[in-house]
Amino acid sequence: MTGTSARNSFGIFKSKRAKILAVKYGLDLYDKNAYIHSGNTILYSDVKFIVDNYWMDHFIYGTDKPIDVSFEEYNDIYFSLQDSFPHLFNFSYA
Repeated sequence: MTGTSARNSFGIFKSKRAKILAVKYGLDLYDKNAYIHSGNTILYSDVKFIVDNYWMDHFIYGTDKPIDVSFEEYNDIYFSLQDSFPHLFNFSYA
């Protein structure tokens, strides 16, 4: 067993949670340059940033959904993003 695999079994990701989210959304699992990051490994927040931007594109610009989700999960995502970025979801044109 190499030293790298003994320390981290998640590849470029720091945690299992980050890797699972990347797999769920079909993100690159091997190239760190595909992510905006500041350390040696990709954090959950780095993956979440990309996923949030996929969903914001969907809600704001009407692009296709990044993945199929249930109606409840769809609403959870929308309201979570609306709480995090209220100024982006203000569709008032007055």
